[in-house]
Amino acid sequence: MAVLPAHATDTGFATAEERAASEDMGPLRANEFLRGRSLLRQLVAKVLGPRAAARPLRTTGRGRPLLLPGVGVSISHTDQHTAAAVWTGGEIGVDVAEPSAPLHHGLVRRCCGPHAGDVLARSDAADAFSRVWAVQEACVKATGMGLADLPWRIPVHPDAREGRWRRVRWRLVDVGPPCALAVRPGPTAHRHEEAR
Repeated sequence: MAVLPAHATDTGFATAEERAASEDMGPLRANEFLRGRSLLRQLVAKVLGPRAAARPLRTTGRGRPLLLPGVGVSISHTDQHTAAAVWTGGEIGVDVAEPSAPLHHGLVRRCCGPHAGDVLARSDAADAFSRVWAVQEACVKATGMGLADLPWRIPVHPDAREGRWRRVRWRLVDVGPPCALAVRPGPTAHRHEEAR
């Protein structure tokens, strides 16, 4: 896994096809798109080699990136950070979240369930909520279902650092902003991770 500040992410690793695709996007979306693709390609090159990193990156109808059979890849970005993950042992999901203020109380109640009151009463409520949401998003990315898997229904205690949901194992990663990594093991789970 790699997480970098937006200003430190080199977009030069995006392919010509990805650059062409970004031309139809607005400037902010294009920058996010190229940052994510470039960071993922750099990470794939380190884990699987340059030939794998040069392969076309397709996406499913739900937006899950696909690179090679049996290799899970995931990308996340905010205005300030870019995250990418590669796992050769099954599916993977990564999510990076920026704390936002003011918090929308209805959203906190929806995502934090029985812990919502505790989250809203905390001095670090925005950070706590961001951790919960990062875990929920990483989990549904690992299943490949995205929002169709109703991430807000995934029970996450705001102080938990790791856990399980269905067949997905997740953990928070200390890299600056709240960031979560979730994996859904395949038959032969062997994980490759790198944090920068």
